[in-house]
Amino acid sequence: MPSPARSSAWVLLLCGLALLGCGLYAFSTGSSSSSSQRGLSLFRTHQQLVTPASDGAATAAGAQSQAHRLRGHQGSSRAHPLRVCATPGSIMSAPEDGAAPALRDQYSLWAQPKGRLGEQLKAEIGHLAARHGAPAFPPHTTVLGDIERPGGRQEVLAVAAELAQKVKKYRINFTDVTRGSIYYQCVYLSVAKDDGAMAAAATAREVFGITTGPYMPHLSLLYSDIPQEERAKAVEDGIVRLYGESSGYDTLLVENGYEVDSFAVWYTPVADKSLKSWCLVGEFELTG
Repeated sequence: MPSPARSSAWVLLLCGLALLGCGLYAFSTGSSSSSSQRGLSLFRTHQQLVTPASDGAATAAGAQSQAHRLRGHQGSSRAHPLRVCATPGSIMSAPEDGAAPALRDQYSLWAQPKGRLGEQLKAEIGHLAARHGAPAFPPHTTVLGDIERPGGRQEVLAVAAELAQKVKKYRINFTDVTRGSIYYQCVYLSVAKDDGAMAAAATAREVFGITTGPYMPHLSLLYSDIPQEERAKAVEDGIVRLYGESSGYDTLLVENGYEVDSFAVWYTPVADKSLKSWCLVGEFELTG
């Protein structure tokens, strides 16, 4: 039989172990609760940071994208624009006292060549610009120019979208390198007045409600006021570079025309002969 002293020692030891167990349990429970609260707090903070935009905003953005049908300009699919226009209204800022008057809100509708041909024509335009101290610009055949609407850019885009639904895809064919008598028709590739090109121009005038003189389709190679003698020499050089048997692979045109499957809307105030303000506004696929 154990002695009373030894029994008391065992009782004290068991009581101590019991108290230690209770303390550890209480500490564990409190720590778990605190961690859970911290985790919940972090989760709620994360929820606030990633709250999605309202359905109304998303719908408006989608509608605007669909309405404009603005296509990308990646890679070599298109001759690169001078620049893409900024937000509406930033171009037509009021001039400061003594400054030149603001440019008019004028737009043009372009049919632009793509791929290898587009890059070749872009290079030829750059070559002539450097040679004659003139501005460079993306290659294009103007379908309709000098477009001005009371509603500004947004109205132009809306009408262009309507037009694109009425015009079928067509082909542009070059006929010759020639020259004109004005700045914007200095040296250019004349374009055949085929049914597709003429029908597209006529529909554009009808939809925009604009009356113009007879349509002369062409793809400009040089904007300049150089004398006629220099224009004639530039034409001769252009014929050799683009069509001559001795021309190099880089300049000899890979094709004497191109397919038109979209219209590009450009901000093109006529008074800005430097072209510094010219910029791409949008592009619409032809689905007529």
